[in-house]
Amino acid sequence: MFERESLRICGLLKPRPSFLKHMDLILTRRLFFLVLMMTACLAGCGDLPRDPKETLRHARGGHLRVGLVEHPPWVIRTEGEPAGAEVELVRRFAAELGATPEWYWGGEQQHMEALRYYQLDLVIGGMTDGTPWKKYVGLTSPYFEERIKVGVPGTMPPSTSVKGMQVAVRGGEATASYLEGKGAIPVRVDDLSQANLPVAAPNWQLEQIGLTVTEIELLTEKHVWATPPGENGFIKRLDEFLYRHGSEVKGLLQREVAKR
Repeated sequence: MFERESLRICGLLKPRPSFLKHMDLILTRRLFFLVLMMTACLAGCGDLPRDPKETLRHARGGHLRVGLVEHPPWVIRTEGEPAGAEVELVRRFAAELGATPEWYWGGEQQHMEALRYYQLDLVIGGMTDGTPWKKYVGLTSPYFEERIKVGVPGTMPPSTSVKGMQVAVRGGEATASYLEGKGAIPVRVDDLSQANLPVAAPNWQLEQIGLTVTEIELLTEKHVWATPPGENGFIKRLDEFLYRHGSEVKGLLQREVAKR
């Protein structure tokens, strides 16, 4: 008997019909369970990404709770309704959802803590992807890159270096330290448009002032919005919206500056 089984294994004898039937049954069962498992996985992944706290579902046709951190021209406090480039974008986003924005003014730490514990749906205020809060809250993908460059009046030849050069910069901003790092002499002013000097500012603002934008770049800031942690469906919806409207941000910023 051992010899017959050995020959059968080596292919010298044909397998018994009962053996073939048994193997066919095993393979059929395994295939069935494999299909069942794949179906279950696909069913479970069909509605990804998900919102554990259902932020997007609650916002649709309801209220969108928005934390505002004052940061002109992104977010501007007025005597009435808030203004600013990002405020305008949020209004458009809320309109797409059929939602009513609820505005809450406050500081960044206050709002980020509220966001972390799902007491707000969104926080805006000219934030960038370098925010230290990114470990605790959700962030959209960067939707606008702001390049901080040096612009010169038309009467000055474009330069490739600011070493030893006086450059106007808005007082109280970190841009001055980047200028110092390149050997420039920062001149802090309140109104960049009135400075009769080269100016360090976002490229969209240099263009608006009417300066020639040089190739001297100090830094790039990638702007984002903050959301509650883990609300990936909501973030995906925001990303889609911001991607569609990203080309409008420059114009919105320039318009807000021109109003003031």
